[in-house]
This record gives sequence, C-alpha cells and structure tokens, in this order.
Amino acid sequence: MVNKVVLIGNLGRDPELLHTQAGRVLARLWVATHEVWTKDGQRQRRTEWHRVVVWGARAERIAAQLRKGTLVYVDGQIRSGKPTDDNPRPEIHVQRLIPLGSPAQREAADSAGEAVTEELRDTDEVPF
Repeated sequence: MVNKVVLIGNLGRDPELLHTQAGRVLARLWVATHEVWTKDGQRQRRTEWHRVVVWGARAERIAAQLRKGTLVYVDGQIRSGKPTDDNPRPEIHVQRLIPLGSPAQREAADSAGEAVTEELRDTDEVPF
C-alpha cells in the first residue's frame, strides 16, 4: 500500500511553532492549493486547504524562515489523528519540504531567469 502526498501551494499564514508535552517541537502549516477552470464562459476557482505538520529541527527552521504567501513543495504522508480525538482532521506529515519562494522572490527570479529553491530536510523521523 502507498500513502504518499505531494502538494505545491502557498502558505495561508505564518507557520505556528508548538511544543508537545513530551518536549518535541513541531510546526503547523496551512497550505492552499487551487484549481481553475472555465464554466459557461466564467472563470471558476476552488481552493483546498491542507493542514501540514513538520517535526524537530526542521520545524524550527521553517518557522523562522517561511512566511504567509511562500510557495512550497510538500512531500509527505497523510495521517488522520487519534481515534479518541473529538474532531480528527487529516494532516500531512512532512518528509520533505522545499520553499519555492515568496511572490516577490519568484517575480525577481523569473525576471533574472533563475530558480529560488532551498530544501529543508534532516534526519528527524515522524513519530507513528
């Protein structure tokens, strides 16, 4: 079986840095993806919001470096939360996250003809 999620979207707000009761660090991100189509001559757009979780040292770096509006590539697994949760929501637990730049950085890179990428990953394992 395969549990693999790949997203490219924009951060809907600044990352939220949290600490668990056990002392682990995590960052919560909200990533927006959208699709655009034309129906009856009118442009339609649907936005989907994805809850994304990053653990460990990566979480601290992401919280310090990324801001609302940053385009990111996310590669991870979907998790549903604990059955005892009152409202378990699916979350994507990151295995790899690559910032693709803020809107201003992307515009500057496009005009200069260069890509803006920096991969953030380390050996932290996602707890099961």
